[in-house]
Amino acid sequence: MVQKHPRWVQALLLYFTLVNSIPGIWALGMPVDFYHHFPGFGHAWVAVDGPYNEHLIRDVGAFFLALTGLSSLALVAPGIVTPKAVALCLLLFNVPHLGYHVQHLHMLSAADQVGNVVTLSLSVLLLIPLLLYKPNSGHQQHSTQYL
Repeated sequence: MVQKHPRWVQALLLYFTLVNSIPGIWALGMPVDFYHHFPGFGHAWVAVDGPYNEHLIRDVGAFFLALTGLSSLALVAPGIVTPKAVALCLLLFNVPHLGYHVQHLHMLSAADQVGNVVTLSLSVLLLIPLLLYKPNSGHQQHSTQYL
C-alpha cells in the first residue's frame, strides 16, 4: 500500500494544483477576458505583450490544466506520479517562463513588475524542495523510486 506524502509535500502539491488551475480554467473558458485581465484585481500582464490570439490563449489554458492534472495526480495518487516528477515538469515550464518575464518587465508598471517577479520566482523556488524530496521507505512504492 502506498503511504501518503508528508504534509509539507501535500501542501506544495495542492499549491501547484491551485495556482495552475486558476489560469488554466480562466484562459480556456474565457480567453478574451484572460487576455485583457490576467492576473486580475485591476492588473493586466498578458495584453501588454502583443495582440490577442485566441488559439494561443486557449492552448495556454489547456497547458495549465495539464499541469493541474499532474500536480493533482501526485497529491491524490502518490504511487502514480512522484513529487519529483511534478517538480521536474513544472520547472521545465516555470524557469523559461520566469526568464522571459524578467527580460520584459519594462512593459509593466513598477507594482506589476514586483508582483510578476515575486509570483513567478515563487513558482520556481517552491519546486526545489519537491525536486530534492526523497521519500523514506514508508512513503514510497517500488514503482516510484525512479523519479
